[in-house]
Amino acid sequence: MAERVTTKEALKKLDAQLECSLCLDTFKQPKLLPCFHVFCKSPCLEKLVTKDGCSLTCPTCRHIVPLSERGVAGLQSDFHIDHLFEIQDAFNKADDDNDTNCGSCEDGKATGYCNDCGDFLCDECQAAHKRVKYTRDHKLISLDELKAQVTSLVPPKKAVPHCPKHLGNDLKIYCDTCSTLICMDCIIRIHKDHNYDLVADVLTKHKEELVSSSLKPVEEKLDSIQRALKDFDIRAKAIHDQRAAIEANIHKEIDEQYRLLDQRRADLVGELEMLTQQKLKDLVAQRDQVEITQVKLTSCLEYADRGLKTGTDGEVLEMISSVIKRVKQISTEFQSNAIQPETKADMELITKGKEPLQHACQDFLEIDHSGSFSLENSHTTGDGLKGATTEETKTVSFQAMTKKNKKFKSKLFLKAELVRIENKDKSNCEVIEQQHGQHKINYRPMKQGKHELHITVNGDAVRGSPFPIAVVPSPQSFVKPSRVVRGVNYPRGTVFNSKGQLVVVEGDGSTVSVLTPEGEKIRTFGKLSNAFGVTVDKDDNIYVVDCNNHCVNKFSSNGVFVKAVGRQGSGNLQFISPRGICYNKRDNNLYVPDQCNHRIQVLSTELKFKRCFGTRGNGNGQFQTPLYAAFDNSNNLYVTDHGNNRVQVFTAKGQFLRTISQRADGQKLINSWAIAIDSSDTVYVSENGPHHVSVFTSQGAYITTFGGQGTEEGQFNGIHGLSIDRNDSVVVSDLGNGRLQIF
Repeated sequence: MAERVTTKEALKKLDAQLECSLCLDTFKQPKLLPCFHVFCKSPCLEKLVTKDGCSLTCPTCRHIVPLSERGVAGLQSDFHIDHLFEIQDAFNKADDDNDTNCGSCEDGKATGYCNDCGDFLCDECQAAHKRVKYTRDHKLISLDELKAQVTSLVPPKKAVPHCPKHLGNDLKIYCDTCSTLICMDCIIRIHKDHNYDLVADVLTKHKEELVSSSLKPVEEKLDSIQRALKDFDIRAKAIHDQRAAIEANIHKEIDEQYRLLDQRRADLVGELEMLTQQKLKDLVAQRDQVEITQVKLTSCLEYADRGLKTGTDGEVLEMISSVIKRVKQISTEFQSNAIQPETKADMELITKGKEPLQHACQDFLEIDHSGSFSLENSHTTGDGLKGATTEETKTVSFQAMTKKNKKFKSKLFLKAELVRIENKDKSNCEVIEQQHGQHKINYRPMKQGKHELHITVNGDAVRGSPFPIAVVPSPQSFVKPSRVVRGVNYPRGTVFNSKGQLVVVEGDGSTVSVLTPEGEKIRTFGKLSNAFGVTVDKDDNIYVVDCNNHCVNKFSSNGVFVKAVGRQGSGNLQFISPRGICYNKRDNNLYVPDQCNHRIQVLSTELKFKRCFGTRGNGNGQFQTPLYAAFDNSNNLYVTDHGNNRVQVFTAKGQFLRTISQRADGQKLINSWAIAIDSSDTVYVSENGPHHVSVFTSQGAYITTFGGQGTEEGQFNGIHGLSIDRNDSVVVSDLGNGRLQIF
């Protein structure tokens, strides 16, 4: 258990906190700056005001503080400092019984104190306090107990403040809309439609919000600042150590020569000293900026911590908005890369040669740091940066360069690692050191998906690292399906819900079934006419497009019919033979290719019209019977433009980006139909005539084509649906063969 703080120690601690850091005297009219530093109003702050009277600069963190027309007098007070003065006053009263009168009757001698009212009371008033219904539950303590309380620097509790606008009313309500304390009359006259609640009810929520949402990031940033400051110290030591080592080499080389080299020795040591001091001067300047950032973060954190510990409920609530505002301001200014030391310990002793002393005395040795290794000038190249396919070895080259942009020939420690973003799986890469600072990096991804290639040299990331690497499936993975689900009645559109279950339209578009990941039926529902496309939203509600009825149907996740919208026509929420539908989790909307209206209609999940785009034609952004659509991981929309034998790519707002139509064999897509996109943004497009699936990158580069008409595994007879499961496997609706094939 911690030792009890003595009265003397408490008063000493109290006096220190009530001292202005500028005048080194007790605060006189202390004012709180927006950066949470406190100084005396006069003369400390007033002498810092600019000539135009519009602002002043905080002497601690250099934050520029704009001033109102009232000048320094318009700055707010710090309730924490006010509480410290209250503690001091309460201690003095509790310590001197003769000067403490009853705050209620004003005649009797105070023998106790009410923690709830904040008043000193005599024996008779304490007894009356216990009899009155309104005050009988108040906590009464003795003067000794009060003394012990203030010795621990806990301020006496103040009574609930009264409303300045409606006298006699307590400020017991907090308006979230205005971030201020109000009374009941304030609600009726000013804050009627605002969000408000009792102070006691909202205090905990706002305190938790302050601590978790605002102060925790500040603590994390402060930790990174402290680590960075340690890096400055380490870097300074490295420079000093390097200086000592180089100076030793200088003496070793020079001592091998005769008297003619003595003067050169002194010159070199002097040059080294000047360069060292310049580096240390630069490092100190950088460190100064980081320390300023540390002061800002520390001040914000300490101010909030003091407020949470010592403020009343209302004061804490009124404090929170200014703290959050300041935190956002600091976070906007905070850049993690700006807190790392820029000046490096990169000096080097270069020996040019040992010609005869009379000719080489001036050129024999020199101190240089511009020819040392440079991350900025070094470069990474190679086909391996463009992407890869699974189980394929790709190569990346790294060329180390000097600060003079020449090949760096000394040995470096280069490390490379391939990381799959989805699950953070790491794969070590083969690093082969070659001549003249060149390195070869080989990697071989085993799983498709988005990856990052991390390359570091001597612990520092090279320029551009981590490099994004999209790994697409190899053509060999589509030769035969990994699994076949049989007994599905003419499957069409498919989609996976959040549980990994497969929702499939079957029975010539008359019903919808939900299957387990293994292919076993869970339920079948719906009485549809000629449905094709299906999708699910974030709550697993199911949406099915009925081609013959020209509408979109909504079902619950359990298959209960909710509603349907649409009829034949060309207006909003009117369709002509729609086939596909997809859900965009970013904007929570549905995108419906309106086939014979040659456009895309966007609906809310409540099946209300939002917008549409597209017209009939073969130009960019025009359609000829659009059928199916899907979103990639960058929130771009891919639409199969069936009549134009292509796929068009748009932003979610409908802005045209590019087309995908050309295969590597020189042929174009034929009757583009269903479409699906996996986690690596690999695009799968079914072609209804040839009964196969073509595979592209998101930029339209052709990868492979698989399938063909037939009944064997790996062959198809009418592909009316494509979807992607959790493992990035492709599920193909083999309609004519009554099965699902998974690749």
